[in-house]
Amino acid sequence: MTVISTASADSFIDREAERYPFYLVHGPDEGLTHERSRAIARKVFGGDQDPLNLLRLDGDLVAREPGALVDEAYAISMFGGRRVIWIDAQRQDLLRAVSPLFARPPHNCTVIVRAGQLRKDSALRQAFEKLTNGASVECYSDEQASLARLLDSEAEAARIAIAPDARTALLSLLGADRETTRGEIAKLMLYALGKARIEVEDLEAIVSGAAPSKLERVIDRSLAGDLRGAAASAAQFFNEEGGEGEQLMARLIAQLMLLHRLRLEMDRSQPADASRLPSFVKLPPSARRTLSRQSEAWTSEAIARRLPAIQAASANVRARPRLTRLLATRVLWALAQSAAKGHGPST
Repeated sequence: MTVISTASADSFIDREAERYPFYLVHGPDEGLTHERSRAIARKVFGGDQDPLNLLRLDGDLVAREPGALVDEAYAISMFGGRRVIWIDAQRQDLLRAVSPLFARPPHNCTVIVRAGQLRKDSALRQAFEKLTNGASVECYSDEQASLARLLDSEAEAARIAIAPDARTALLSLLGADRETTRGEIAKLMLYALGKARIEVEDLEAIVSGAAPSKLERVIDRSLAGDLRGAAASAAQFFNEEGGEGEQLMARLIAQLMLLHRLRLEMDRSQPADASRLPSFVKLPPSARRTLSRQSEAWTSEAIARRLPAIQAASANVRARPRLTRLLATRVLWALAQSAAKGHGPST
């Protein structure tokens, strides 16, 4: 029985991802389940990843044709090397499909099932947790209360105060992994050594995630109507970071939904001042500036009209892996053009 808690998941993957042929990566944080599934695949391949040896399958297909998974798992790689089959469960019950593989594990093949939040009595989860040659990897965010205690304890030990807005922003950035959280806090305390108080500016200088990533930049520029900037940022995201279209679309939809909530709150506010709205003040500083820019280019109605089409495009990106970059880039361009034409409060 191998159950990997969310706090130890990253270190486990780094040390032992090649050890087991079966992985269930599950939890409410979809971004984290994607990130850890990808990390397992990369560790299995090592530095010699052949894209032909990575097979992505939708849970709908596997549930409908369980025999297809068995055939793929026992197939021999045409060019040699270890194979990885990555299944996005999509709330499907895949136990019937994976059970034959548990009984006779495939040679030189790792099966990763990425799922959402599963109850403890879920048949799929229980089956993976009983395996001696598999691991159930949890993906939960750390609780805010325990993070706050840890942060306050470390700040007290370092004899450094934290400004209230900096503390709120820092807590919003931490929690995906306890080991990483400790590392980020220690890095911040070392950076602030000799200062009386940590301010928001210190976070953006040193804490991972406090400053916008290339993924966030391309989405920001697209939603702000900067077509040229969105194109340049998209090229950096795909070429320099090896970014994936599926990851970009998931983050884009999440940002649009957040922007939609903010615009609805602004519509109800008198005056419509984003800086005083509940969903805004809880965000990190860089995210506040980004949303403030984007809220000037979009109305709640314009976002609501486009969300269904964006969600359909995201499904198309998942279904056509060879065209993910092209399809995702087209969506960005279309949004940038719409924002540039003006969908702000005055329209």
